[in-house]
Amino acid sequence: MKQNIFRVLALAGLLVLVNCDYKTPVYEYFPSMYDSPARESQEADSFATNGSASRIPPKGAIPVGYFPYPYAAEATPDTLPGADKGLKNPIAKANLGDLMIGEKRYQTYCTPCHGVRGLGNGTVVGPAPRFQQSPPSVVSDKIRGWSDGQVYHIITMGRGLMGSYAYQIEPEDRWKLIAYIRKLQEYEVQNKKAN
Repeated sequence: MKQNIFRVLALAGLLVLVNCDYKTPVYEYFPSMYDSPARESQEADSFATNGSASRIPPKGAIPVGYFPYPYAAEATPDTLPGADKGLKNPIAKANLGDLMIGEKRYQTYCTPCHGVRGLGNGTVVGPAPRFQQSPPSVVSDKIRGWSDGQVYHIITMGRGLMGSYAYQIEPEDRWKLIAYIRKLQEYEVQNKKAN
């Protein structure tokens, strides 16, 4: 009995294998959304005037997630006129989650130059400075006197040897980073009073 079942299964398997032919079309069951009506990039398109499926965006189109920065060209290294007055911090009171995100961004992007506590003694300074000019202390009286808009502008556009972090840090996270820097400044003021 077992031999008969084995023979029947072997014969059925053999028939299935013999029936397979690479020339016969493959049948798709329930293809749903496998075949998209959209054109692929660089594909020919008979409906387009230039024959290409790739389209030029309309004039004035803004990419998704892009927010133009209005103060990009007007500020100089010494003055931040528009950024000082026009940029207001949307995070009035930073909660613990905001500060944690700000701390993470600070540790990732700022600590190498400005140091863990913001004193301007990061790893790039070290025992043998790599730059002729050391990074400033973000907890100094000068920077503590800057508005949040000024700090935001410097993070966005860069200043002196510091490059722009506009592509690395999202706009919302920049405000959280500023909130964390303000906490570092408060800590430093309390630390000075205690000593």
